[in-house]
Amino acid sequence: MAPNLSLLVLLVLLFPAIDSAAAADAGNTSFNVTEILDKYPEFKLFNLLLSKTRVASEINNRSSVTLLATDNAAVDWLLRHSARVPHAALAELVSVHVVLDYIDAAKLAALPRGRPTQLTTLFQASGAARNRTGFLNVTATPRGGAVFASAAPGSLAGAVFKRAVTAKPYNISVLQISNVIVPRGIVARPGLPSPPAPRPKMRHMAMAPSPAPMPPRLAPTVPSLEEDENTESPDEAPAPAPSHGHAVQATSWWSAAAAGVGMACMLLGYL
Repeated sequence: MAPNLSLLVLLVLLFPAIDSAAAADAGNTSFNVTEILDKYPEFKLFNLLLSKTRVASEINNRSSVTLLATDNAAVDWLLRHSARVPHAALAELVSVHVVLDYIDAAKLAALPRGRPTQLTTLFQASGAARNRTGFLNVTATPRGGAVFASAAPGSLAGAVFKRAVTAKPYNISVLQISNVIVPRGIVARPGLPSPPAPRPKMRHMAMAPSPAPMPPRLAPTVPSLEEDENTESPDEAPAPAPSHGHAVQATSWWSAAAAGVGMACMLLGYL
């Protein structure tokens, strides 16, 4: 997915430009995370977010890290739902995706099954994390898979490991995950959209036409005069049975009309 140009402009305007001192920090380490991600267009927005929040320079000052990167579509979702979140708050959220340990695909496959392994993130090292928001749990799944989730109680759904992007043993490893990890209660939590309020359930009922027509008059049943000789006379013939078809139609019409009035009252009550 190509990066959205408006989101790139938003990042440039939202975050201050990196000064020369911060950029020079990248030369003091054995790797440069910005240059590493530059080779992968699918992480262009994530790479720009790392730079604008200055998390990239903090990563470059570490000797051993694992970056949990999300593609342009996932960052697009984050930016669209966090437009009013302060710069510092977004930096905290991004730092949750930086694990202070070297983890590659082989290490993920060697994790114990059936129980999560706790990981420490860059957000925890900042000293601002509360209620375990600076820790992640990684749980191994069959065939070398893994699920990453916040260790904070009641956090939102975690992210699935998709692939190992690149690695420089044993300094930096870049792993792609399916989506942004959002710990519950973190200061940097983006403004997620509220779920729509459930509408009251209403039974499906037929609406009466407006204005309601008058009910049709039922024609009396007249016995035929063209009868054979064995037919009884009109005086001796039994009274004709009522027309059930017309009666059912009349009853159905009045039921529909009553149902329509009830439905109209119900809708006016909710409005």
